[in-house]
Amino acid sequence: ASLCNLHLLGPCLRSWPGCCFFSWSPMAFRAPMVLLVALCCVVLITLPISTQGHTLPSQLLRTAQPPRLNLRGGGGGQSNTKPKYESNTHLPKDEYTPPYGTLLRSVSGALFCPTPVPPWFEEGTIYQIYPLGTPGEIPGQGGGFFGDIPAVNDGKCKPTKSILDVRKYYKHFQQLGITAIYFSPIFESETHGYDTVDYYMIDRRVGSLPDFKIIVKELHELGIKVILDGVFNHTGRKFFAFKDICDRGANWQKSEFKDWFFISEGNSTFGDAFAYRSWEGHEELPELNVENDAVRNYLFEVGKFWLAEVGVDGWRLDVAHELPPNFWRDFRSACTEANPEHILLGEVIHGDYNTWIGPSKGLLHSGTNYQLSKALWSSLKEKNFYELDHSFARDEELYREMSLVNFLSNHDVARVATQLQDEYHYPFLAHFLLFTVRGVPCVYYGDELKVPGVKEEGDAALRCKMLDPAALDLPNGAHELFDKVCELSALRASNPALTWGNLKVLYVKNQELVFVRSCDIPKRQMLIIAVNSGTEHQHVELERLGNLGLHPGVHIKNIWGDGADCGSVNDEYKLRVHIPPNSGRIMEVKMQMDEEEAEGEGEGEGEGEGE
Repeated sequence: ASLCNLHLLGPCLRSWPGCCFFSWSPMAFRAPMVLLVALCCVVLITLPISTQGHTLPSQLLRTAQPPRLNLRGGGGGQSNTKPKYESNTHLPKDEYTPPYGTLLRSVSGALFCPTPVPPWFEEGTIYQIYPLGTPGEIPGQGGGFFGDIPAVNDGKCKPTKSILDVRKYYKHFQQLGITAIYFSPIFESETHGYDTVDYYMIDRRVGSLPDFKIIVKELHELGIKVILDGVFNHTGRKFFAFKDICDRGANWQKSEFKDWFFISEGNSTFGDAFAYRSWEGHEELPELNVENDAVRNYLFEVGKFWLAEVGVDGWRLDVAHELPPNFWRDFRSACTEANPEHILLGEVIHGDYNTWIGPSKGLLHSGTNYQLSKALWSSLKEKNFYELDHSFARDEELYREMSLVNFLSNHDVARVATQLQDEYHYPFLAHFLLFTVRGVPCVYYGDELKVPGVKEEGDAALRCKMLDPAALDLPNGAHELFDKVCELSALRASNPALTWGNLKVLYVKNQELVFVRSCDIPKRQMLIIAVNSGTEHQHVELERLGNLGLHPGVHIKNIWGDGADCGSVNDEYKLRVHIPPNSGRIMEVKMQMDEEEAEGEGEGEGEGEGE
């Protein structure tokens, strides 16, 4: 990959005074030239290469959780800079699971077939809840969705009944058109949930397994699926396997679990008689070795237990890009055995998502689309729809076969209401884009009510108690935003082009964007989506519509939003679209085929009546 960047040396060499000899006799200076190029090759090869040549803003990168826990680093642990798994790269073609319809036999001997992405996922809208507490210094912060959840688990108290309070929001979920609830870490843990103690228990601070089963059953009765957060890259220090190693002290090598982690000679900041690899150097989070057969089998059983015994519908997989694709391939096979209609949603931030995501290849079904999600709000904030246009192009080029998950906020990044607080209408426009672009929308609890959250105040500021949707003291504009999000969710559910359609940009300026979503199945539909983030009315002229199969006379009908009637495509294959300020609108193309089919049905009915 480094050698591919050699073409960048040309401008550097031409502009470097020390390289002026390249304009002289090439024969006389061939040797110095070769030596210089060779030296540059060595430098490039040894430099760290950023994955795919793309970087993400620092506010989107996963940070240590939480800052007020005084997470430890250092010790004599293994270096976290060297690759953890050499196998964490694209799988060879012959190592993929066979495609759909191929009968396979699992390790346990059961027969199953790899299944495609379940329709309930691609057609749905996800709602993320962060149930556990996070330390915070400001009143009202850090209590999680239910509020007042202790930041630290004492491991002794009786399980609470907080999980049953999800019932209070059933009506809210239904109004929003939510089809799946994604619970952030909910297993027994030490603090924030990502330091798991027991993968088979619900954290006692929010409830018990029997009560959680009740909630799963009731949500299913409402047509709402349940997705759990699987933190399989690392555990907490009190996880039974790691605790066994710690309890043995200087005799840690006698532990049967020593190979479950990356243990080495040395010490830790906790005073252990050994060193170990931890997530991003935070020793509260020792990393599991998923290339160990015992670890793999343990995690596979965890995955199957919650799918088969508890009845959840899928997994959101923490830092999935840090684990090798062959692990996810085998994890999916195990989950398919338990529930063929499950979903595996990987948190992928860095690199080429194709490494870990590939429904038809037996890898993960979907992933978090960080590169597009960031552009949904920052293109508004920076008044630069060219950024979003670029993200669309990259998404189409690399991930056109995937149904990735888009979001405006989550438990790790500043809330969208805070990001766009300077413009009253921008949170609405961000949600408008969320529900009209390609991908599966995910709403972080409270975003639909304009709940703020400043990342600089710590993770606790992002994980506050959920507001009462019926309250009168909600943030300014909350009720108005909520109503519009409900409408957008319903529109997406009733228009297949917004779920299954491809995306093509027709017009882009700094504050105006027009794109088309079109599909042929389950029915033929074409929608034109227009956004204006400026303060003035805009009249945009769309050209070369013949390239979309639109001929003069094709009528355009407005189905959502304000604006003047667009009329029909003119004789020059152009269309003039009015977009009011700070607004978005959706228009449907009345395809000729639709009109002909309608006429045919009418004639058939007439003939039947005559007979």
